[in-house]
Amino acid sequence: MLCERCHKRLATLRYSEVIDGKAIARSICQTCLNAIQGDASTGFEMSGAAPPPRHDLFQRMATDRLARHIVCSSCGLQLAEGLQRGVLGCPVCYDSFADHLPNVLRGIQPGLRHRGKMPSRDASREQLHMQLQTKRALLRSALKTENYEDAARLRDEIKGLETTLNAGAPHKG
Repeated sequence: MLCERCHKRLATLRYSEVIDGKAIARSICQTCLNAIQGDASTGFEMSGAAPPPRHDLFQRMATDRLARHIVCSSCGLQLAEGLQRGVLGCPVCYDSFADHLPNVLRGIQPGLRHRGKMPSRDASREQLHMQLQTKRALLRSALKTENYEDAARLRDEIKGLETTLNAGAPHKG
């Protein structure tokens, strides 16, 4: 299947989009996903679908003379060295490099907010999670359009899905 956005490359990703209260399935290629996620004005972010790392960005920033002069006030790590190693030296590094880290993060992940790794789940639980996300998006859309009857129905369906998911979750004691 071809990408629904560029109509040139093979679609390798599938996602659902809520438009006017209806969930619509879309198929796009990795290149178009990267372009959408790179444009901050779209507000589009897909958890777990990070674009491939841009090693050229690291290389350019690590060899940049400015990056060698930016130093953590606590541990003395140079930004260039941290970029080469791929890790920072201490918690204060995040404050010391705060002006430069957003550019680095945009180059290696889809957004600035850390989402963490997804725990592995069986197919049925994964399907329930996907249904729950879709229903929550539909609920937000129904509330926005003041369609309270649909919102009430969706709220009840969401509670049912949450109950089903929580019933299968391990109990904390």
